[in-house]
Amino acid sequence: MSSKKETYLNKVKYNVDKFYFDNHRVTTKENTDEGFPQGEHGLKLYQHKDDKGNIVYSNDKGEYVSSHLEALNIYENNMGRLEGGRQHDPIYNDENARRQIYTFGDSWTYGWSLEQEQTFTHLLGDEDTAVYNYGAGGTGLDFAVKTLSEVYIPESRRQIFIITVPHFFRRTWFDDDGVVLRAWQVKEKVNINEYNNYFYFLHHYNMLNTFVGRDKIIWGTWDGDLPAEHFDVNFDLTDLAEDNLHPGPIAHKEYAEKIKNVLQDRFK
Repeated sequence: MSSKKETYLNKVKYNVDKFYFDNHRVTTKENTDEGFPQGEHGLKLYQHKDDKGNIVYSNDKGEYVSSHLEALNIYENNMGRLEGGRQHDPIYNDENARRQIYTFGDSWTYGWSLEQEQTFTHLLGDEDTAVYNYGAGGTGLDFAVKTLSEVYIPESRRQIFIITVPHFFRRTWFDDDGVVLRAWQVKEKVNINEYNNYFYFLHHYNMLNTFVGRDKIIWGTWDGDLPAEHFDVNFDLTDLAEDNLHPGPIAHKEYAEKIKNVLQDRFK
């Protein structure tokens, strides 16, 4: 293998591994959006081998740096390692509770511009039910599936998963520089037809139902254009949060009630 090819493959592996395992993306100044960290976080990484043959990284100033300084987290306020993560509910967090509910989705699940106690995830909790909010802003179904796989306990009979699916086109996508697009940018920058969008959903949908069990999953969506036969509940935009974009407290309360009805019917 040529050194050029090896360097390229090392870069591919680094960028993908960094995103997949650490939920960070390698980015460039040009790809750093307004409102996200600038400066060192926006510098591009270059790979080198040190005297011992180890892969090391330098920024575009030629300064050798540790990789985390150059990785911009694409999932702001999510994942337990980040400030603002909502996996741990402030009240309903008993690991020994009879029912353990995990919710997955994008910013609608996270409860953007709402207090955690106003989200549908929290409203599903009670003295017999612990809840865990794994909503991640700007993500697609593939991220939800990946995250679910990290918390799934095959032998557990107490786990129930709520997956709220956004638009089908939302997915993880690397550009030619190895930068992960934000999920909502995929439709604008990548030409993917509806056949592939639906296949992408159907693949993840059937894979989870097969390995986890359809009875353990409540499927919801906020996209009214998706095929209704795949979903148990719909997340309606009844009111708006303070940002005038995401669902407000009434919408979350209504969605929680719909999910509770499914839970009651399915787990009598």
